Amino acid sequence: MHDGPAAITLHSSASSPRQWSALVQSLGSAYRAAAPALIGYGDAPDWHYQRPLSLDDEAQRIEPLIEAEPRGVHLVGHSFGGAVALRLALRNPGRVRSLALYEPVLFSLLNDEVSDGPGPAPAMAEVNAVRIAIRRSLYSGRRAFAARLFVEYWSGPGAWDVLDLRRQEAITARMRKVDAEFDAVNCNQITLGEFRLLRVPVLLLLQGENTRRPARRIVELLDSMLPDATREEVRGAGHMGPITHAAEVNARIGAYLDTQAGYGRLSRAA
Repeated sequence: MHDGPAAITLHSSASSPRQWSALVQSLGSAYRAAAPALIGYGDAPDWHYQRPLSLDDEAQRIEPLIEAEPRGVHLVGHSFGGAVALRLALRNPGRVRSLALYEPVLFSLLNDEVSDGPGPAPAMAEVNAVRIAIRRSLYSGRRAFAARLFVEYWSGPGAWDVLDLRRQEAITARMRKVDAEFDAVNCNQITLGEFRLLRVPVLLLLQGENTRRPARRIVELLDSMLPDATREEVRGAGHMGPITHAAEVNARIGAYLDTQAGYGRLSRAA
């Protein structure tokens, strides 16, 4: 085993560790990269659903990988995986050397947004609407329709129909866990002010140009609070940029990790 820096990649909801395969390959022998499955994916056990899922539940499964690295780790996360990465960083000060995040969906940060009317602010209202629609469909026995709602919320109308049948079936099978993940990112107690104390040397926020309002607002809030944040936009991309624009996203993450690991800003193929 080589002695390079450790990197851990965390996938998005309804995805799998395979979404980062090209990035892990592009990092090559310079890194000891791990791509663990979150709860309910791949070889990880499913959630028991006896109580609401929390980000701490996800973080506790990943922490042994961090604890095994005395020199710390670099974390990469997309969407729900990005929210888990943020929770890991708050729980493990000094062990996380950097974070590279693509639109972390820590929706709880939107709870304190001020609304002009009696209800929640527009970004949180949008999250609530899609969350309720998915949950109603799921628990009325329309699991495939819930999966369609989820995919087309993030990727646009018609995105579900262009998926092959195997992919549709895989996402449909994961919708109960996806619903639990909405609870984890909506109902936690993490406040925006906590991120003022996150002394990570450099944080890179990768944000799609064509993304949803809640994800964009979360990036703006984090950018305003983190002590050392770098915000970049991937032109033409949306929330699923790490999949639809994998070459560019992976190249940017690879260059960022190289800088943090002391290799300089190298150009990497995805």
